[in-house]
Amino acid sequence: MLAIFQRKLFKNWLMILGWGLGLGILAYYLFDIYDTFFERDVNLQQIFNAFPDELLAFFGSEGVDLFSAGGFLHLEFFSYMPIILGILVVTSAASLITKSEEEGSLEMILAQPVSRSMVFWSRTLALILSVCLILALTWGGGAIGLEMHDFDLTQAQLIKPFISLLSVLMFFLSLALLLSMVMPSSSSASLTAGLILIASYFISSLARIDEKLEGIDRFSPLKYYQGGAAVTGFNEEYLLLMFGLAMLFLLLAWFFFEKRDMRFGGSGGLRLVCKRGVEKFDGK
Repeated sequence: MLAIFQRKLFKNWLMILGWGLGLGILAYYLFDIYDTFFERDVNLQQIFNAFPDELLAFFGSEGVDLFSAGGFLHLEFFSYMPIILGILVVTSAASLITKSEEEGSLEMILAQPVSRSMVFWSRTLALILSVCLILALTWGGGAIGLEMHDFDLTQAQLIKPFISLLSVLMFFLSLALLLSMVMPSSSSASLTAGLILIASYFISSLARIDEKLEGIDRFSPLKYYQGGAAVTGFNEEYLLLMFGLAMLFLLLAWFFFEKRDMRFGGSGGLRLVCKRGVEKFDGK
């Protein structure tokens, strides 16, 4: 198990460094931007007040003090991180195992003295750790920037929005992995999970403008994303819900991978099976 885990983690090193360092540099310069706001002889509060309330609500900034630590970080960084990192996580999770099936390499791996569970959990934990390392590098860039600027925020408080972000990313990671176990191909699973991510973003954003969407918004994962607001305190129920659903999806994905037949080249339809070797439902 350790060898499979290490191999997968090593294969992700470029993704970890590229995304982690890139977002870390962006997080570092956020505090330079914050200082620049107050160095200019401009009443920025009046400028923001000139924006329509609907526009600020769409980005989750309505009624938020944009010059507070949480408000500024949410507007300038955390408001769009679920989409940027969510797409990365969805595509990586959807191809985590089924891509090897389609290429035919997974059959050779399973011909060795390793179990399906070992392959599943080794690769899954390696991907989860990769996501955590990306967030850690991003936080590190922000922590350095925070240390070099006078900002009403502690290092511990800066961690909180990243934990909220991790909970949402874990939800979509596990969802994409589950879909890859029951859908015809890794690409179809990635597309479906990506559409759910984007739809969730727009539903949660538009629900702040149109009260009629509040009923649908309850089922939107991004409704439970706290972003910069987590600086002032966690909503523990939101975190437990996201992490709990993520764990449930992971267990279901593991179950389906254990019980279904192998597939190649995206052959077949939906793979909802209860026992390996029994007749499959192919959607016809």
